[in-house]
Amino acid sequence: MYVAVLPVERLDKCDVDVWNPKSVAKARGYQRQVDEKRVKAIAKFFERADGILPVAGLLNVREKGRLRFSGGRLTIPSYIKLWVVDMQHRLNGLLEAHQNGAFKKKTFEVPVVITEGLSAVSEAAQFYVINTKAKRMDVALTRRLLIENNQVNDIADVKEWEILAVTATIELNGRLQSPWKGAIRPPNTAKLEEHIATEKSFVSSLKLLFSPGHSRQSKKTAKRLAAFWTAIQANIPDAFDDPRRYLIQRTPGLFAFNYFIAPEFFAKFKSERAFEAKLAGLKKLGAEFWRRKNKHGAKKFGTGMGGYAELAAHIRKYLPL
Repeated sequence: MYVAVLPVERLDKCDVDVWNPKSVAKARGYQRQVDEKRVKAIAKFFERADGILPVAGLLNVREKGRLRFSGGRLTIPSYIKLWVVDMQHRLNGLLEAHQNGAFKKKTFEVPVVITEGLSAVSEAAQFYVINTKAKRMDVALTRRLLIENNQVNDIADVKEWEILAVTATIELNGRLQSPWKGAIRPPNTAKLEEHIATEKSFVSSLKLLFSPGHSRQSKKTAKRLAAFWTAIQANIPDAFDDPRRYLIQRTPGLFAFNYFIAPEFFAKFKSERAFEAKLAGLKKLGAEFWRRKNKHGAKKFGTGMGGYAELAAHIRKYLPL
């Protein structure tokens, strides 16, 4: 195995063994077809002035004894194929960025590991291991840190709504008075008695509030959410006295109100002072509806987005929506 760097302009010498069901047996390839949308996203990243590639791709020369290493330089004969085992989309993204003129003002070298002598089947085995055994890590903490420090340009694959939702959640959990102040557990922190929901779950529940056509002001929306939940609490206070015994601040209530009801409610009612009066219909449902052990209350709608949508539809019957 060799650890090396390849100039970006030499990447077009690499071959990808793409799956072809019509090919003869034992020579059908193992790589999926390239996802052009993903390639364009990668190219766009490398067209940035600060775009770097610190992670090595894996390449293979199937023939044995053809490579020559001397004086720190690896020589690969021009007639030898350099097969791409793991970096197909990065490779295509880099080539597209190169064609778009991204590297005219800088030398860009790509880190690679090159194996020698692996068969096509052994390549496929390596591809399988790399893409199944590597555990995807939870990056919520890192995402939060970058958003807090206004480094959102470094979060290449995070949607705009998610950035706004994280900011709103931080505001709601820390500065604003509401039933959620201090009740949302930040990523990678010890679970405390006061924690009812995780930041990851709460952020997900705000997706529709920050989707296209809705708010782009995270702090203003956080303020409205604080008033919204304070109004809910004012109408059914008993359901908030012991959050673990009720479902209103658990996932069912969280998604029913934040995801399904809040966007429509905020669009219809602009004045936060009117929230409590507009939510007065919740008194008819009462705290007992939200009790965890009540099989005939919120619990009967079950879990999952379908169940939360049905729960929200039931709640709407008691609201002027």
